[in-house]
Amino acid sequence: MTNAVRAAFDATPSQVVASEEFKQARTRLRDSVVAIKLLQREHSRPIEQLAGQLRTMEVIVRAAEDSEFPANAEHLRRAWKRSLQLPMDLGLRSRLSTREARAEQARFREQALAERQRRIAELLTRHEQLRSAIAELATLPAKHFRVSPQVASGAIAPPASLELVNAVSNFGRYADTVRALNIKQLQQTTGGTTDGVDRSASESGAVEGASEPATGEAGPDGVTALATALVKTGPAVLGGRSAFTVPDITEVGFVLDPGVTQVLSRQTQQLLTERRLEPTQMPLDRITGELERELVTTVEELERIAGHPEKRSIRFIGDTTVITKTPITKGWGELGTGGFVGLPDFVLPGSIPRTKGAVAPAGVADLLLVKQQLVRYEGADVAHIENVLKGEGKLREHVRREETEVVTVEETEVSTSEEHELETADRFEMTRESSQTIKEDIAFKAGLQVSGKYGPVVEFSASAEGSYSRSKEEATKSATTFSQDITERTARKIAERRLTRVTTRTTTETTDTNKHELNNVGGDEHIAGVYQWVNKVYQAQMFNYGVRAMFDFMVPQPAAFLIATMQQAHTQATTLTKPAAFTLTPTQINESNYAYWVKVTEATGVEPPPELYRTKSAEFKAGGGEEKQNYNHAGQITIDEGYRAVYGSVGALRNIWKDDATVDLVLGRRTHRMREGDWRWTTTLDDERDSIPYALDTFHCSQVAVAIEVKTQRTSRAMDKWRLDTHAKLTEAHQRQVADYEEKLAQLELESGVAIRGRNPAANQALIRAELKKNCISIITDQHFDLFDAINTSPTNGLPQIDVSEAEIEGSYVRFFEQAFEWEHMSWVTYPYFWGQKSQWDEAIGYADPDPLFEEFLKAGYCRVTVPARLGFEGAIDHFLTFGEIWNGGPLPPISSPLYLPIADELAERLDRPGDEVPQGNPWPVRVPTSLVKLRADDKLPRWKQNDDGEWVEED
Repeated sequence: MTNAVRAAFDATPSQVVASEEFKQARTRLRDSVVAIKLLQREHSRPIEQLAGQLRTMEVIVRAAEDSEFPANAEHLRRAWKRSLQLPMDLGLRSRLSTREARAEQARFREQALAERQRRIAELLTRHEQLRSAIAELATLPAKHFRVSPQVASGAIAPPASLELVNAVSNFGRYADTVRALNIKQLQQTTGGTTDGVDRSASESGAVEGASEPATGEAGPDGVTALATALVKTGPAVLGGRSAFTVPDITEVGFVLDPGVTQVLSRQTQQLLTERRLEPTQMPLDRITGELERELVTTVEELERIAGHPEKRSIRFIGDTTVITKTPITKGWGELGTGGFVGLPDFVLPGSIPRTKGAVAPAGVADLLLVKQQLVRYEGADVAHIENVLKGEGKLREHVRREETEVVTVEETEVSTSEEHELETADRFEMTRESSQTIKEDIAFKAGLQVSGKYGPVVEFSASAEGSYSRSKEEATKSATTFSQDITERTARKIAERRLTRVTTRTTTETTDTNKHELNNVGGDEHIAGVYQWVNKVYQAQMFNYGVRAMFDFMVPQPAAFLIATMQQAHTQATTLTKPAAFTLTPTQINESNYAYWVKVTEATGVEPPPELYRTKSAEFKAGGGEEKQNYNHAGQITIDEGYRAVYGSVGALRNIWKDDATVDLVLGRRTHRMREGDWRWTTTLDDERDSIPYALDTFHCSQVAVAIEVKTQRTSRAMDKWRLDTHAKLTEAHQRQVADYEEKLAQLELESGVAIRGRNPAANQALIRAELKKNCISIITDQHFDLFDAINTSPTNGLPQIDVSEAEIEGSYVRFFEQAFEWEHMSWVTYPYFWGQKSQWDEAIGYADPDPLFEEFLKAGYCRVTVPARLGFEGAIDHFLTFGEIWNGGPLPPISSPLYLPIADELAERLDRPGDEVPQGNPWPVRVPTSLVKLRADDKLPRWKQNDDGEWVEED
C-alpha cells in the first residue's frame, strides 16, 4: 500500500495526508457528496464516482495511521467497500414543520394525563375520608351529645294560711276583734256602760260599721257564708307571661360536647376543620348532611373523570359480533354510573402534517416475497370418538323452554284526616247584695233617753214626755255578668285517593329442541364415529422482485385500533353484548356503587339508601281553665322501622298564674322539670325503637303549648334491609338481561342455520394490511392523521361537503405516501402477546377467531413490517426524510415527470399483476391448523405415510 501511494504521489502516505492540497481536496469531496445528496436537482451528478474517490482517500488516511494496514488484499477490498455515513440531521428544518407543535401537544397530553391521575387519586382519598368520617360521627355514643342540665326541685304546696280551715279560723278571730272594738268605742261615746242597752243592736251596728272585709254578720252564719265563698269563688286576676332569654344554639341544638375532640380520629378532625364544620357548634345531622352532599359530588366527579373501564372479549357468529364485558374493579372500579370525561383537544396548526419521523432505509437489497396459495384441506389429529355398542341406541334430546312473565302492579292511596277543636269560655260574674234595717223604738218618761248608731250616721233623740219611734230599711242589690264564649271547630279531612296502577304483563316463551340420536339397535357390530381436526394446506413460493430500497418498521400491538373498532361494532351489522357478570354480595353494595349497577343491570324500582337521620315530632296545647286547673297529657311518637331514637328536644310556651309555674316532662326514660324562664329541654335517649312514650303535666299555667322533636338515627339493620332489597332487584334485573341475551343468541344461531363463524380470510388479510400501512405511515410522518378534515358541514343544509382548498393540500400529501412505497409488496411477521402491555395480556389471550392468521394478528404484542420503496421514488423519500417535504419540495409531478404513476399501473398493482418477479427455489407446503372438525367416513383411525416427495400425507 505504501509503495502504491509513493508511486502515485511520490511521497509516503503520511506526507500525502499532511499536505494542505490533500486536506482541501478531501473536504471539498465530502461537501460535494453531501450537496448532491441533499439537493434534488444535483442528483444527476456522478455521486458514485465521487464516493469511490472519497473511499480511496480514506484508505490512504488509514494507511498513514497504521503501518500494518492492509494485512492482505481482502482486508484492503473490505476497507475500500465500506459504506459512507452521511450526516442525516444537518439542522436544516422546514419552517412549516409541526414537530414542535406535536411535541408541545405531547407535553400537554402528558400533563393532562398526570393531572387526571392526580385528581383521581385525590378524589378517591377524599371519598374514603368522607365515608370514614360519616361512619365515625354516626356511631358516636350518646354520652357525647350536649344536653340541658338537670336541677333537682322540691314539692310545691299552697301556703298554710290559704288552706280552707285556716282561712275560716282566721276570719273568726278577725270578727271577734272588730266586735270588741265597736263596743269599746260606743262606751266612749255615751260616757257610760252599756247596761240597759240592746246589745244585739249595738253588736249589729258594730258589725255593720266594720271594715269592708266583713260583709255580713260575724255570727256563726257569717263564718259559714265566708267558707262557702272561699270554696266557690273563681280567680279575680289575669294570667301572666314567663320571662324569655335568648337561647344559645350550642346549648339547645343537636350538637356534641367539647370533649368529643378526644375521641374523634385525627383524620376526621382535620376533615371537619378544613370544611369549617365545628361539631360543638353545629347540629350533628347538619354536619353529616354536608358531608353526604360532598360525597355525592365526589362520586359524580369520579364518574366523569375516572369512568369505568372494561375488559372485552370478542367472538363472531356469522356477521354478528358477540362482545363479553368484564368491569375492571381496580381503583374507582365498580363504583358509580360510568360517565367519562376525555382529555381536552389539542388543536394542531396547518392543513397537513409537517413532521417527519426518525426513519432511515434498512438498506438496498433484493425484494424477496413469499406467496402462498391454498391448495386443499386435510384431516389432522383426532378430536373426538363417539362409540355405540352393538344393539345400543343413544338419544340425546335437549329441550329448552323458557317462559317469563312479569306482572307489575303499583297502587298508591293517600288518606289524611285532621280534626282541630278550640273552645274558650271566659265568664266574670259579680253579685253584691246589701241589706240594712234600722229599727228604733225610744220611750222617754220624765227623763232623757239617748239612742245612737255607730256608723256613717249618728242620730240622737230626746223626749221629756211621750214617745218617739223611727224605722229605717235600706236594700241595695248589684249584679254584673260578663260572659264570653268562643267556640272554634275545624274539621279538616283530606281523602285523597291517588291511584296509580301500572300493569305490565310480559310473557316470553322460547322452546328450543335439539335431538341427537345414534341408533345401533339393529346393527351387527360396534360402531364408532371418529372426528378429526381440519388443517389448511398452502403452497408457498418465494419470488425475487429485484433490487429495492427497503424500510423496516416495528409496530407495537398492531391490532389495537382494529380491536377497539370491533368492540364498538362499527364493522358489524348486528352487535350482541353479553351482560357483565354480577358477582357482588349484599354487603358490597353501598351508597356509592348502587347507582352504577342500577344502570348496568337496567334495574327498576330500586330505592335510594335510607337517610342517616330522620326527625319525628309531636305537639300538645291546652288552656282556658281556672287558676286551680292543671293540664296533663301522654302519648307515643312512632319511630320508623330501622331507626332508633338518639336525641330528644322539648320546647314549651306557656302563660302562667304565678311565678312558681312549672311543666313536668317525660320522654322515654328521661324526665325533666321546666321552671320559670326555661323554654327548651334537650336530652339523649336510649335507642328506643318502634315508638317512644312522652308525658307532661303543668302547674299554675293558664295556657301551654309543647312541641316535642326526636332525632332518630339509621340502624345497621335498616342498611342491611336496603342492601338485601337492592341486591334482590339487581339480581333479578341481571337475570332478565342474561335470559334476554341467551334468547337472542339462540335466535341468531337458529336463523343462521349452520353457524358460519368469523370472516373470509381474504377480508381479514385486507384489514391487516390496512392497519399495518396506517401504522407505518404514522411512524414515517410522526403524526396520527389528526389534521385531515377536508369534509365539513354545509351552512345551508347541514349536509357534508368538500372543503376544496383543504382537499387540494391534503390530496397531494395522501398521493405521495400511497405511491412512494410498494404497499402491495409489504410483508410482516407477528411476535407474541407478551411484548404488549402487561395489563392487557389476559385480554389478548382471550381473542379468538376461526382464521388462525387473523387471530395471531389480534394477539400480537409487536409486528415487524418491511416495505419497499417504489423504483424511482428513492430520492423523493430521502428528501422527505431529510427536510420533511413531499414531492422534493415541489408540486404534484406532471405526467412527464419520472415520479408520475399512471392510475392504470396503480390499479394493476393492487390486483397483483404479474411482473418481472422470478421464482427462487422450489415451492413447499404450509399447513395451518383451524378450528374446524370433520367426521370420518368410516370408523377407522387415521394413518399417515410419506409420499415420493418426502411429504407426510394421510392414507386413503
